[in-house]
Amino acid sequence: MKRLFFGFIVLLVFTACETTSDFETVNVSANNTKRELASLKRQTAQLQQEISELKTNTNDRDSAVDSPIIANTPVEEPKTTPIQETPVQPQLNVKYKGEVHYFTGTKKVAVRITPWKNNQREVICYAINGDVTFTFEDVRRDYTVFTEVVSFHDNGAANRIHVSSNPGASLYYYETNYSFDEENYPFQKEEIEYPQTLDKMLDNVRTWNREKKVWE
Repeated sequence: MKRLFFGFIVLLVFTACETTSDFETVNVSANNTKRELASLKRQTAQLQQEISELKTNTNDRDSAVDSPIIANTPVEEPKTTPIQETPVQPQLNVKYKGEVHYFTGTKKVAVRITPWKNNQREVICYAINGDVTFTFEDVRRDYTVFTEVVSFHDNGAANRIHVSSNPGASLYYYETNYSFDEENYPFQKEEIEYPQTLDKMLDNVRTWNREKKVWE
């Protein structure tokens, strides 16, 4: 009987030990599970933060592409070139639409253009003392000769005079450019014949001999 009672006590002690060991094992496993869950939560939070930063960087790059940088380039104002005024030549209309140009600041005639009469007119150049320096004769018939005073010197003397000549039925057409000095005397002319030839282009300038009153 004593042996049976002693064996029963030993069995209770052994059973209690096993129950305590199982309980400790369960506690350890629960603690490990909590630590793993906490670690997963931290990793999940870190991943969410990294994803948020990547989205922010991507949006910044897209904004930079969609919004090009406009350089603040100063706008240059258009430059205006000053216009040089050509001295206005005083003119006087005479009978039959003739023209008279004076030396600047005087009443002395520099160039007189006579009115057309019988399809003819004259363009007469004067020195300041009244002497005739050169005369052009214009014609409007079956052939045409027309004189144009292109420009004047500042003192009112003629500077450049252009003469065009169309012989009518001829195949040729002529132009002559006259150059005058400030005393209103011619000193050079350039003759141009159309169609042009090389020989005449190389030898088409003449000089005025004031004393002999001839072109040389």
